Amino acid sequence: MAIIDGKAPPSEQTNLPARIVVKLSERHSTRSSEAHELRSRAISSLREAAGVELRPYFSEDQALRAAAASPFDLYLSAEIRDRTAADDIVKRLSQLPEVDEVYVEGGPCPPPVNPNDDPRSANQGYLNAAPGGIDARWAWGATDGNGVGFVDLEQGWTLNHEDLAVAGITLISGVNAAYPGHGTAVLGEVVGADNTLGVVGIAPRASARVVSQFRTATTYSTPAAILSAVQAMSAGDVLLLEAQTPFNGLSNLPVEIEAATFDAIRFAVDSGIVVVEAAGNGSHDLDTVVDAANRQRLNRASNDFRDSGAIMVGAASSNAPHSRLSFSNFGSRIDCYAWGENINTTGDGWMGTSTTAYTTSFGGTSGASPMIAASCLLMQSWRKKVQQRHYDPAILRDLLTSTSTNTQSASPATDRIGVMPNLRGIIEAEQAAGRFRINIDKYLSVVYILFGIINDAPGYIWVPGKGPVPVGPGWKDAKLDFTGPKKDLLVGLAMHEMSELVEDSTSRAKLAKASAESMQQAVRQIARG
Repeated sequence: MAIIDGKAPPSEQTNLPARIVVKLSERHSTRSSEAHELRSRAISSLREAAGVELRPYFSEDQALRAAAASPFDLYLSAEIRDRTAADDIVKRLSQLPEVDEVYVEGGPCPPPVNPNDDPRSANQGYLNAAPGGIDARWAWGATDGNGVGFVDLEQGWTLNHEDLAVAGITLISGVNAAYPGHGTAVLGEVVGADNTLGVVGIAPRASARVVSQFRTATTYSTPAAILSAVQAMSAGDVLLLEAQTPFNGLSNLPVEIEAATFDAIRFAVDSGIVVVEAAGNGSHDLDTVVDAANRQRLNRASNDFRDSGAIMVGAASSNAPHSRLSFSNFGSRIDCYAWGENINTTGDGWMGTSTTAYTTSFGGTSGASPMIAASCLLMQSWRKKVQQRHYDPAILRDLLTSTSTNTQSASPATDRIGVMPNLRGIIEAEQAAGRFRINIDKYLSVVYILFGIINDAPGYIWVPGKGPVPVGPGWKDAKLDFTGPKKDLLVGLAMHEMSELVEDSTSRAKLAKASAESMQQAVRQIARG
């Protein structure tokens, strides 16, 4: 998805068969015995129409069984050597009522050439302050990526590169098969070691791993790789999709255009994982892209739009004001942009495996996406440090796409690639609002305690480990009557929590002391019976 050192990528290294992917309609899920029977009849009908054997798409990887629930149990696939014949089969199957979606999977493709090969950058300017860069240098005073997991999904890497080896990066699953120079460049941007060698990554203390789209030496699946990664990740971690796909006659589209990949991304996001996705280098207006059923899946204004929850990234010039580079896809679906040229990082070309080489001309949406992923890592690391929690993927996407704190492109109306994160702007805005947000959380906790347990009004109760839980009809009959010292104990607890909200230190201390004395007296009365 980029150009390295002015060299085009080599041709594909494999000759895999075309894979037809079928998604059955929802009523064919395996969740009931009736659906099982209906599903069997549907598969028989599809096999007869297609003239090929259809098998469950996700059955090839045993590790995916935990995630193989609807919608993943709705997917079937068939492999065929003749791509023209595969297209004909897709046309036939698309007419059947049992089929929700059907397409020929794009399969592995090399990163495309960036047609605008600019002079190499002398340094990592993308680390600098906005509007030139994302201001990672300032952010390092507050965070460095520590405590957050990162996974890069693509096809190959040189994991023992001198500026990466100390990170101890491991392969979750799949085969380290192709274009290791590309993966090495991506990793250098994100987790290049903070040492005396080469470059420094934007989030050098993040815990990094990789997962390959090549499941074996001869099998390939982006959605299977995503689900495999999700099983090894935790909520709050960041998954980078360094991939793109041809689809419906167009090249270099974001991978979520394929239904199975979209569902896998949605599953990851719903699991609390932040997904960053390259928009692709096809020069396409994504608002006009349609699938085989003429649906505009990537147009936010369309009734057929579907939001995977991923942060989609376009590419812009390295010089400010930043303009969309001609190869970058664009449209309403794209959330953020970053440098797509002149990127100084690790690696030595598409197939290079040098452990000491560096480049100053990595680019494309492949080069831009790691900057956004690393920005997510710094934001997650910062929030865990100061508030002991991580951002929900949707909230983090909102922060990174805010036009009030981040860097707009030179011409937003025509560039249509979103904004570039300004980490200082985001963190300072969060710091300014942070005390208010924390206090509101604490205040609501107190309200829920008082009015959920003490008051006899229905609404909420406070459940340890869960927080406020709504209660339904019949609450008055089910609740316990808290009176006397038990009620005083609860009120004292609430007052003690409230005392932390008082700005004046003298008043705060007095209220805390009074509430503590009230609770002690209540406990003594309870003990006496």
